[in-house]
Formats: sequence, C-alpha cells, structure tokens
Amino acid sequence: MITNYLKEYFKKNKITQYEIESKTGIKQSKLSLTFSGKRKLTADELLKIANVYEINLEKIKKEN
Repeated sequence: MITNYLKEYFKKNKITQYEIESKTGIKQSKLSLTFSGKRKLTADELLKIANVYEINLEKIKKEN
C-alpha cells in the first residue's frame, strides 16, 4: 500500500509531517489522519509528495 510505503519512507529519512506540510502545502493534520489510516490521500496530494521527494510511484506500484 502506498500510504504504508510513504510512512516508512518518511520515518527512515527522519522527515516530519511538519516538513512535508512546509514543502507540499498539505496540512499536517491531514497527513496525520492519512498515516494513521483514517483518511486516504487524494491523487493530487500523492503527486505533490512524489514530485517534491522524487518518489517513483511506478516502482512502489510494482513492489506492492
């Protein structure tokens, strides 16, 4: 699942939700709900994160 991959990616790279908010404009509260499984990322949010952090979504898709 992409959300789990992102959660682990940010944990491994010691990137906080506040840093993600700062770089993507996605509110920390939304990120918190997303990473706790209470909310899904929108396609737009996923693309913003992928672009900012240079995450290859095709690679994630193949791994899952």
